[in-house]
Amino acid sequence: MNIIAVDIGTSRIKTACFDETGRMSRLLSQRLDRAASPEIQDAEQWFDASALLLKQLTADPSVSPDAVVLTGNMHALLGIDAGGKPVAPAVLWSDNSAQAESDGLNDRYGRTLPERFGNRSIPVFSLPKILRMKRLSPDLYRRTATFMQSKDYIAFRLTGNRVTEPTDASGVLGMDLCTHSWAKDFFDDLQIDSAKLPAIVPSASVCGHVTGEAAVRTGLPQGIPVIAGTGDLASAAVGSSVDPETVSLTLGTAGQLLAAGKKGAGSKLAGQLFIFAHADPEQELYLGSVPSGGFSFEWLAGLHNISVPDFFELADRVPLSENLPIFMPYILGKGAPSMDYTPCGAWRNLRAAHTLAHLCRGAVFGTLCPLRQCADLLEKVSGRRANLILQALACREKAVRETTCALFGQRKFIPENSEASLLGAAMVGAVAFKLYPDLGAAAAVMVKKRQISVPANPVAQSLFERFLAFAE
Repeated sequence: MNIIAVDIGTSRIKTACFDETGRMSRLLSQRLDRAASPEIQDAEQWFDASALLLKQLTADPSVSPDAVVLTGNMHALLGIDAGGKPVAPAVLWSDNSAQAESDGLNDRYGRTLPERFGNRSIPVFSLPKILRMKRLSPDLYRRTATFMQSKDYIAFRLTGNRVTEPTDASGVLGMDLCTHSWAKDFFDDLQIDSAKLPAIVPSASVCGHVTGEAAVRTGLPQGIPVIAGTGDLASAAVGSSVDPETVSLTLGTAGQLLAAGKKGAGSKLAGQLFIFAHADPEQELYLGSVPSGGFSFEWLAGLHNISVPDFFELADRVPLSENLPIFMPYILGKGAPSMDYTPCGAWRNLRAAHTLAHLCRGAVFGTLCPLRQCADLLEKVSGRRANLILQALACREKAVRETTCALFGQRKFIPENSEASLLGAAMVGAVAFKLYPDLGAAAAVMVKKRQISVPANPVAQSLFERFLAFAE
């Protein structure tokens, strides 16, 4: 069976074809223009880029798709009118302008939010953005027939159906984590029309079929099924074989530590780590994050007029030592576990003898420290995870890989396929078509990884303890 997976990133759209063994062929991608604003994006561009890539993919006679499955960036604000047109550009997850609305939700509902929905409100969630739209742009709110996430908009353009699924819905704030349904009473209390929210269907389910119009635009066969899929956090977790024994660490724009547990088991983590729905309805997804993540490296490189590859080349020159400057990577806020999104980055232990290379290595170390904090919290509350999967920059760049291995005590693995979100989406598609009974069985076949061994570095723990002291 050939499953085409599409990943709607904020910087790049990707698509690839997978078979039931996890073999990926014909990976294609297109960068998106974010020059106008890093926090808004034209949703039409998402579909135009997706359609172009699908057209190129299906032009290959060796690609004969049986289904399409979707994943994409979460927490967006995208209103679609009754005719199917966006009422305004999509406001991306990184926008935190709804701080007042987010604070108001926390003040008004207190512990009810994490107890019922898994999380306190933060300004990057969709609900505070909806409240802000209603307050400042009531005409846009009135014109909106449906609020959608990125992958759900692509599903709509492919099938004509307005649906979402639990992983993305849990990132809006207002989906009951127990029932996987919208909390109508909650939205009524906020005077938000819950009819503007799409129906929630299971992640591994068919949400529609490719229409004739979409077939012309994309080259996909008319009538093939489209799988609802998952938000990118959930697909990355699935594609990294995250389970109760395994966590994954990713450095993209943000830094993320992903873990999973039995549904309802993470109640003690609520308000400290993020809790979202999992693609497996019997599990839940835990997220620790540092918002700047890999963005910190781009930021520092830009300040010194060097390229990102130059940044990593410089970082590789400097070993971990007691004299390393310590970077507090909070230039976009702290994220988990403090749940504070007020920018407050800093350097500590900075000396005149330090060079740009020291700063680069210090930035790598400091950016990983909050994720180690999240791993320690996870272990304290819900038990140790024996395995750590390194994804993205964490496995590609030497300085990041070595620092991760020095900071984390678990067995480390590197995946053969680093496109975790695309692979995870394909696995969801395989389960939807009952090629595997569940995601665990799919992971046993479709996720391939190798263990790596890096010598222990005793300096890392003392530097981490110094970071914690500075962070207090």
